[in-house]
Amino acid sequence: MRKGLKALSMVLALVMMIAVVLTGCGNQAKPAGETKSPSAEPSKSPETSAEAPKEVTVRFGLWGSDKEITTYTEVSKGIEEMFPGLKLEMQPYPSSADFWNQLPAQIAAKTAPDIVKLTNEGSYEYIEKGMFAPIDDLIKEANLDLSAYADSAKQIWAAGGKQYGIPVSVVPAMFIINKDMWDAAGLKEYPKTWAEVKEAAKALTKDDVKGICINIMEFHFTQYALSYGGGWGYGKTINSDANVKALETIVDMFESGVAISPQEAGFGWDGEVFANKKAAMSTGGYWYKGFLSESAPDINYVVIGMPEGTTKGCTSHSDGWVVLKDAPDKVAAVKAAYYLTRDEALEKIMTEVGINPSKPALSAKYYEVNPEFKAIEAMVPYAKDFGYPADTKKFIDTLIPAMQEKILAGSSKSVKEILDEVQAKFN
Repeated sequence: MRKGLKALSMVLALVMMIAVVLTGCGNQAKPAGETKSPSAEPSKSPETSAEAPKEVTVRFGLWGSDKEITTYTEVSKGIEEMFPGLKLEMQPYPSSADFWNQLPAQIAAKTAPDIVKLTNEGSYEYIEKGMFAPIDDLIKEANLDLSAYADSAKQIWAAGGKQYGIPVSVVPAMFIINKDMWDAAGLKEYPKTWAEVKEAAKALTKDDVKGICINIMEFHFTQYALSYGGGWGYGKTINSDANVKALETIVDMFESGVAISPQEAGFGWDGEVFANKKAAMSTGGYWYKGFLSESAPDINYVVIGMPEGTTKGCTSHSDGWVVLKDAPDKVAAVKAAYYLTRDEALEKIMTEVGINPSKPALSAKYYEVNPEFKAIEAMVPYAKDFGYPADTKKFIDTLIPAMQEKILAGSSKSVKEILDEVQAKFN
């Protein structure tokens, strides 16, 4: 995640399964791209009924940098001008780990927010288990129009023929380089392949600084896998030759002494390693902009396209607002999600946080406002969904510990053996 998912616990899984048994509302999810996003009935304006509007407070939950929280505080104001009687109340989470650990228990206890903002990475597990409400009928009842949102963005949040979220953003993953370290090492052209990354990492590794930070988690692994023409195939292609080669590339950089993980550096995630100048390069995403502007404003960094293994490949990240299944007023909740993705809100978030808006009319301004991200524009056509199995937690809980043992503890298992074992869980 982006930052997230890595903190999912066994308690989380148990609570979700209990919630599913109690509600009996599990929805079989289909991979993004296999379903067409349902079209909402167009409307001239989101008007309310002629009756006096009842007052409803919608609680919205999210995590993010201080800047992102501040920005959402600002854009949440004034909702009553569009939807009389509706109020918004923010419920921020300290971190992605807190979010993923707390949300399932809150859902079971019926204390969760009405809507939450999360990434498409791993979201299908929650859709399948019935944690989120489909919004097609809610959109119609609220008399809203989703035609301004990019079809590709809506499809990311569609599953089983139903729409589950209103997209906030669509943006490819990125490769980030500390430019000052790069220049100081006498390096010239930025790397286009992982082989070139490794060579550059050798030159950048000095004293207590490593050439590259590789977070031992599914988000980062997926960038390498896609760049070798692989991918998880929603559980069908986990042990493909391309994936084996991709993860062997990662292991090789650790064994060569040019890579470091956040665990080894004593930090929670890769952005902190980069901000503290313990690594000169890292795979990451648009959230680096807001984080670095707060945590390390002195760092002079550049963003380039994801390096290639055997082909061009990376993920496409989308944040979206989803309505939780137990929200007491789901129509009010979807109105709140709609308000938080209005043009004014997306423009503000684009400027302050660095997202590529889900609306094409606004997306045209994205690279003007964020010139540091210009290099990823060419990646948009080939950036893909994450392709995790529907049981994302089982995938993560099987793959990540095995790779941590391989990389951090020197396990004798080969990458192929690890992926074969993971694949066996999904056959």
